[in-house]
Amino acid sequence: MEVGAEAGKTGFPPGSPWSGEARALLEKAIARHGGLGAYAAFGIVSFRPRELRGLLSKLKGLGKTFQLPPRIDVAPRDHRAVFHDYPTPGRRGLYSNGKVALLDDNGAMAETHAEIRTTFVGRHKLHRWSPADALYFFGYALTHYCSLPFSLAEGTPAGPLRHARHDGAALTGIDVQLPPTLHTHSTRQTFYFDDEGLLRRHDYVADIVGPWARAAHYSEDYQTVAGLPMARRRHVVARVARWPTPVVALHAELDITTDPAKSGPHAPTAT
Repeated sequence: MEVGAEAGKTGFPPGSPWSGEARALLEKAIARHGGLGAYAAFGIVSFRPRELRGLLSKLKGLGKTFQLPPRIDVAPRDHRAVFHDYPTPGRRGLYSNGKVALLDDNGAMAETHAEIRTTFVGRHKLHRWSPADALYFFGYALTHYCSLPFSLAEGTPAGPLRHARHDGAALTGIDVQLPPTLHTHSTRQTFYFDDEGLLRRHDYVADIVGPWARAAHYSEDYQTVAGLPMARRRHVVARVARWPTPVVALHAELDITTDPAKSGPHAPTAT
């Protein structure tokens, strides 16, 4: 969500469907995550992956058909990301609001995909990912994660509050119907916050993987970056209905640059 005049000082667009308990929950979450002012001023955050493992990464070809980049710069308000030294050293991958591009060693466009999501159909969902496929998945995932909970104001609450527990802590959740133009896992997702308003669990279906890819995603080990808390550990397990299982789909350990203003220019647009 680009926080600006249309959202006013509240972060909610005119005529917002958020009201009552759902609105109070989201307002509390926005405040706990640094507030609208900090998000509006936020530029780029740099992630340096230390570890990525799990069933999904193994099935999709991590280390075989695509590599883990040493650094990813994310501009969440612009829905853009740059994958450095990807898919090989000296090259870059660009993600821009659903579009992806791979640059060669000289910075020239070597491969572009304007609508790559449309290719994840039928048997292709079962295949290992190409570098462009992985760029799309991790690009949209990271840009969306870093925009939370602020971008939820552009969605629509879809039902009563939900309740769950994690590591002994009570969580309060809300189902949200997200805008169809947003590149993310699925249009309907559930977000669970602790008593302070910090996002702790996030449920979705990874549509480009398949309807069976139901996940409970836990955000842990938060670090404050330019006033916004960012998770350094993301633990994703398979889910049956609303119940998490012990099956690890993905587990990521990330180092985060603490001064996003020095992370470099905003990601160029993938055309």
